[in-house]
Amino acid sequence: MRIQLPKTFEYHVGQADATVQNGVLEMTPMSFEKVMYQLTYRMKGKVRCAYCHKVLEPNEISLDHVFPRDYGGISIPNNLKPCCHKCNEDKGNFLPWQYRRLCQLSRKEKNQEEERYQYENMQARKERGVLLPKEWYEMRKEYSVLTVITSERPFKESRKYQRVIEMYETYGKICKPIVVSQNRFVLDGFSVLLAAKNLGMKIPLPFITLENVIVI
Repeated sequence: MRIQLPKTFEYHVGQADATVQNGVLEMTPMSFEKVMYQLTYRMKGKVRCAYCHKVLEPNEISLDHVFPRDYGGISIPNNLKPCCHKCNEDKGNFLPWQYRRLCQLSRKEKNQEEERYQYENMQARKERGVLLPKEWYEMRKEYSVLTVITSERPFKESRKYQRVIEMYETYGKICKPIVVSQNRFVLDGFSVLLAAKNLGMKIPLPFITLENVIVI
């Protein structure tokens, strides 16, 4: 898939750089999520809340993951919407169409539907793992990727790694995708690769390839 990009963009942190030219994001190894947040604020920051449509002051803006993180939602402009803090909290872990429906219901109806949606989403994760648009990802058995790490130990102790293991134990599926650049560098989801290795699995994993992102 291709991520939404502005015509031009520059972001520098120490010796690390990220720039957009000719519709392609080129970045040196750095925090992918921070770059994505900066891109989103650049393109969508001066707007109304995506849900209640309130005009947002700079200190009122938060970024909502349209497809929630727990369902495999990743931090890219396509999946991030500026909104107020209240709407971000209210939306929580609901899928976009579910939240739109909940906003139209009375309090009693809303409580009933919330329980139903949570159950449906739990069952869907047991069946599919990630709850994302099918055109965003593909399942791969071959994990031929490049990455830059210093050691495995910090990743095994990280909250991200533990969360992948917890989700697998709960749903029997990998519920987080691996995000790679056009030239096969891991941008997000290394904890998934490490978890699969340590679990001794050789099963298809969800991959999202960002066709207009290159690590240099």
